[in-house]
Amino acid sequence: METQMTRRGKTALRIALGVLFLYAGGRKALDPVSFLQSIENYQILPYPAAVASAFFLPYLEIFCGTALALKRLHAGALALLGALVCLFIVALLTAWLRGLNIDCGCFGLGDGKAHYGAALTRDFAILVALGFLLWRDDSEE
Repeated sequence: METQMTRRGKTALRIALGVLFLYAGGRKALDPVSFLQSIENYQILPYPAAVASAFFLPYLEIFCGTALALKRLHAGALALLGALVCLFIVALLTAWLRGLNIDCGCFGLGDGKAHYGAALTRDFAILVALGFLLWRDDSEE
């Protein structure tokens, strides 16, 4: 039996993650050219795919963040965001292993330096939180 406190905690976590992705997507949507440069710095995608990603991903994050915060279509949003975070983790790991010294671009332009340990720790924590919410999903909230 789930307690009221546990239900409130899940609600707070869901809203916090929603706001986090709203913020991240909003920062990138405001400056898609800088986000494109961040994507190109990873040296993974061909230019046309990088351009499409720079203009599509921020709005996907905004949509999913809104869905989480408002608990509308949130199961799909959790699954999509989980897949995106996995993709971000793989991109960070490949850049790190290839010795690239780049800012992750997760929240718009940073200081331009690589902070792989912090970025990976943050992304794994977000992935665990998303997984927890997806696993503990219930429609009674």
